[in-house]
Amino acid sequence: MVDTTRQEQSHKRPKTLRALTRVLSYDDLLEGETCSIALDQEGTLRVKRAREGSAKLSITSDELHILDPFMSGAHAELVLERDSVSIRDAGSRNGTFVNGEPIDRRTLADGDLVECGHTLLCYREVLSTVAQRAAAAGSLRFGPTKTHCPEVRALLADLKRVASSAVPVLILAETGAGKEVLAALVHELSGRAGKFVAVDAGAVPDSLLEATFFGHKKGAFSGASEAREGLVRRADRGTLFLDEAGNLSSDAQAALLRVIEQGMVTSVGGDRAEPVDVRWIAATNRELFGDDGFREDLLRRLAGFVARIPPLRQRREDLGELSAFALREASVTRASITVDAARALFCGPLTGNVRQLRAALRTAALLAGSEAIAREHLPEDLREPRAASAERRESAESRPHKDSAAPNPEPPSRPTREQLEAILEACKGNVVHVAERLDTHPRQVYRWIEKHGLSVEHYRKR
Repeated sequence: MVDTTRQEQSHKRPKTLRALTRVLSYDDLLEGETCSIALDQEGTLRVKRAREGSAKLSITSDELHILDPFMSGAHAELVLERDSVSIRDAGSRNGTFVNGEPIDRRTLADGDLVECGHTLLCYREVLSTVAQRAAAAGSLRFGPTKTHCPEVRALLADLKRVASSAVPVLILAETGAGKEVLAALVHELSGRAGKFVAVDAGAVPDSLLEATFFGHKKGAFSGASEAREGLVRRADRGTLFLDEAGNLSSDAQAALLRVIEQGMVTSVGGDRAEPVDVRWIAATNRELFGDDGFREDLLRRLAGFVARIPPLRQRREDLGELSAFALREASVTRASITVDAARALFCGPLTGNVRQLRAALRTAALLAGSEAIAREHLPEDLREPRAASAERRESAESRPHKDSAAPNPEPPSRPTREQLEAILEACKGNVVHVAERLDTHPRQVYRWIEKHGLSVEHYRKR
């Protein structure tokens, strides 16, 4: 008998592409050689140490080869099924780890980090539609580095089409995720002749708002000893980037709305409005849609195209490129990292995103000197996740064995939205502390936060 229900469900399920990306080697953080392979077949792949001189990552019909002397000859096995991919350790000398935790067997989830020897890999499941858009990005870079994240590449492909128009762009992303980098890229792609002018919009006091944005005439007010053109005029024929636009006061929102609608600006003390040709890009770490504190009419004007940058924890395949660039930028010529420190840094929540990774690596490399970066060289807030996780693991090992093949095991009491909000409030948005209270990993907490549509930043500012 044919199971037509299963066939119909399979037909309706969006097609996804599965891939495994070699992110970095713990022994050479400046290498930055990222490469991926598609997992587009069913069956079992034996994960083996590659011969010296081979490619960093390669695949044959039934074997996956990784160039890493710290791997075992027969290290692990990848079991590829139609609806899932799992990995099981093959009795390797140093073990197989997923998200920093030792495993016997684990069903992989999108974004999981797999450690074999001293090699860090990232498993991804991506909608085929996203992968197709990503391919259209061509050789675009996200700032100073390449991006291997399909979602970011798809976003860049869309922006490539939008950039040459006058459509305003609203960038929504967490702090440190690269909002200004993306805004500058849009300006570069636009081909506009004018300047790229950036301003921390929420930092301009209302008393100086009009003079700062619209300029002023000489003698317009006390202290105005000379005329100034203002940010909007300075960005004429170019781009004005309103960073942290979510912090604009109601008066500032009203004033900017008039300029955006009319395309005209009147300087303080001036008697006539002058036309301006400005491309508007706004960015914020707040979710403005449905936010009663932000004018809906201004939001409609700014959100011509909405660009959401994934946080770093959702694009860990870029960790190798970003780490190498951060260290080279700091004139570091040689850097490695211990296994323990790597798990704490790369498998942690990285709530500060690229900015936090960059600062942590640069400082750690200086403290380590000629030695490998160890956990004690990392900032204190990045050491704790692994320590807390280790305590939970030791506690778990003393309890009866559970099925390690279950995907993303969760604590028995999954919190409701109200419970999660209350714990976030009590912990002031510290996800590590929330995870400890819920006896789970910070990564799981982020999954719940995203599922319920909550914002960590909201609780950190209280």
